Amino acid sequence: MNPTTIALGYLLAGAVFVPAILRFFKTRFDWIDIGLAAVGGAAASFIPTVGGVASYAAMIGILYWRLGNDQFFPGVIVAVSVARLALIPVLLLLKTHT
Repeated sequence: MNPTTIALGYLLAGAVFVPAILRFFKTRFDWIDIGLAAVGGAAASFIPTVGGVASYAAMIGILYWRLGNDQFFPGVIVAVSVARLALIPVLLLLKTHT
């Protein structure tokens, strides 16, 4: 699969699902926090071999840095994890059509 497609998927999932889950947990955030985390996660996905794990860690790290320790669990961890799980069917669908 094309690395750019995967990075765009990470960017989209980070921009759509992460704020929705953070709102569910009533976590305070600014849109710049979400943007930085989504772009950082997408950029880290280009790292060869460990891009998926690095992208996950980058999103969590950026949100931890921006939101602080009091918002870290369950808000940040669950939001990024759900965003990644929601991305699996989309990437599988794209992989079967390419």
